Amino acid sequence: MKRNLEILCVYLTGLFQGLVLVIVPAASLVFTDPKIFGFSNEQYGLLFIPQVLAAIVTSLAGPALARRWGIRTALRTGLLFNILASASIAASQCVWQNHATAYLLVISGTGLVGAAFGVTLPIINVYAVNFFPKNSASALTALHTLLGLGTALAPFLVAVLVKQMGWWVLPVGVAVALVVLLGGASILPLRDLRSSPSPKTLAEEPEVSWRPRVGLFALTVFLYGYCETLFANWAIIFLNRQKGLPIQEAGYALALFWIMVSLGRLLVSLAAVWVPARLVYRILPVLITLALAGVSTISSSQAGLFLFAFAGLACSAFFPLSFNFGQQSFPPMAERISGWLMASYMAGYGVAAYGVGKIIETTSLPLKTLYLDSVLVGAGIIFLSSRLMSRLR
Repeated sequence: MKRNLEILCVYLTGLFQGLVLVIVPAASLVFTDPKIFGFSNEQYGLLFIPQVLAAIVTSLAGPALARRWGIRTALRTGLLFNILASASIAASQCVWQNHATAYLLVISGTGLVGAAFGVTLPIINVYAVNFFPKNSASALTALHTLLGLGTALAPFLVAVLVKQMGWWVLPVGVAVALVVLLGGASILPLRDLRSSPSPKTLAEEPEVSWRPRVGLFALTVFLYGYCETLFANWAIIFLNRQKGLPIQEAGYALALFWIMVSLGRLLVSLAAVWVPARLVYRILPVLITLALAGVSTISSSQAGLFLFAFAGLACSAFFPLSFNFGQQSFPPMAERISGWLMASYMAGYGVAAYGVGKIIETTSLPLKTLYLDSVLVGAGIIFLSSRLMSRLR
């Protein structure tokens, strides 16, 4: 019974981590509406810089801290960061007429989101493998499916709440649920069940044998993070402001993106018996590239819904599979590899989140052009993922 509660606590943490991660992008039209918060496109993009920096720092430092203080303490720390992030973002509603104060609260919240994400995700990855050591790939994919489900629910809930009560109800509700999870994580033992690490570490291997492979994984995940964020963070602004779709339909398109991310991860997990994961890892970048080209041509609500759903399916399992293959390649250093890949992902996230806003603000370049030009990024992922799979042990 206690083990089941531990599994529930960890997997629910993944679900709510997804919700927290997408609260601000899901409410992007509220924050950029001149009649409400009035953030410019550049200010909106700047919101994610502290998130990226905090996530990179915590994902790199987290494994060392977890070894020193224990992964249970690291998990509770991540939950606390998520609670503070949700509370800070929600509090901005109370001072929305004071532009500077509201912006300070939101940007503080996104910084805390990054810190939470960088600490939490590598730790719950470790717990998932702890719980199901013989089915680690499926366990990780299931965990990331719940993470994707959380990100899918956020834009849908915001689209509904904006018309009913207010967008701020979401971060308030999430904060309350996270307090309950923090209580559970404080009561449950949540022991680290891993065996002692092998005496052989990457430090004992010739640098030439592992550094290039780590670099390839990091670059691949960086480029993927850019593409996923280009779809996710700018979908509503692209569809509503530049394509004229109603705000509710733009929100549904983003929700469909995240729903298909989750569904795709679930399908890959179920299909693992028949379809080799390495083949899936080669195919998904091709679909991402096609999605980037397709999204640039959107001209109707139906096309927007379909193409963002297709983009979600294309992205789906690539991120968790990157973790899985990365840890398989360097088992003695699984925690550090997980942290490095997380940092690379967040760096790509930052380029797309802030860089795109800066480009739009200074050049008036339409987002459809950025989506089309990013096909070259997709081509880079195709090349790198193929090279990685050919060199995987």
